[in-house]
Amino acid sequence: MFLSATVTPSTAVSPFLDFSNPTLWTPITVGGFALLAVALLFYGWVGARVLKKSTLPKQSFTWVDIGVVSLLVAWLLRVIMTSFGEDEEITLTLILLNSLLYFCLVGGIIGLLYFRHLKPAALFGLCPPYFGRIIKLAFLYLLTVYPLLILSQSAIQPFVPHENDVQSLVLYFLKNPGWKERCSIILMATLVAPIAEEIIFRGYLYGVMRRFLGRIPGIVISSILFAAMHLHLPSMPGLTVLAVMLCLLYERTGSLWSNIIVHATFNSISIIMLLIFKEAVM
Repeated sequence: MFLSATVTPSTAVSPFLDFSNPTLWTPITVGGFALLAVALLFYGWVGARVLKKSTLPKQSFTWVDIGVVSLLVAWLLRVIMTSFGEDEEITLTLILLNSLLYFCLVGGIIGLLYFRHLKPAALFGLCPPYFGRIIKLAFLYLLTVYPLLILSQSAIQPFVPHENDVQSLVLYFLKNPGWKERCSIILMATLVAPIAEEIIFRGYLYGVMRRFLGRIPGIVISSILFAAMHLHLPSMPGLTVLAVMLCLLYERTGSLWSNIIVHATFNSISIIMLLIFKEAVM
């Protein structure tokens, strides 16, 4: 993700999704959306059962956190609104700057909690008594949600113009085989982003929304924000599904370690698949 991306205007801007072409509405695509609807109902039922087994306790967030989250959401919305529809100019420097930005955001959240005599490790469940169980649940949830991830992306793929179907960061990774570029992306995707994004979006943002708005509104709002801040509309269905699953996993285990494991594994699989199917992506 690039929250402070430098963007340049597109030379030929086309819609991210094109639903107006009647030739795309074939029985296969209609059937795909129907299957997706059925799958969403089933997974929604499963999600409701997961929430009934929640082990995540009531957290000690206050109105101070509401103010901080409001500022964070306002900033995210500004970045999203000003960056959608633009071509991101990805550079090694930008990747490093975004890693620094992550460090500042996470450091600010942790510092604020410590200042108020709250322990982030306990608040985010980072010292779980049964770590083996958390690992098992993490991989079980990832395997369970993968069919819905694939189905949601497959259903929307026919409506995505070819020039918009790949994220700029992915193209940068494939077009720059140098060890510095590759290592920076791999470290960002498998270490920096999983830790930082889980603390920011699931641990803090969702935690505060859960405390004051309720679990369902918190899941919906935080998941949409998480998907949108990747600044790539065709990827939003799959990323939203992933974010919802991560919220449910956090509820089930009470520990952000499960989320970090899933997030890092998902990104690692994506990188491996990119390298294997490089020609198809390019």
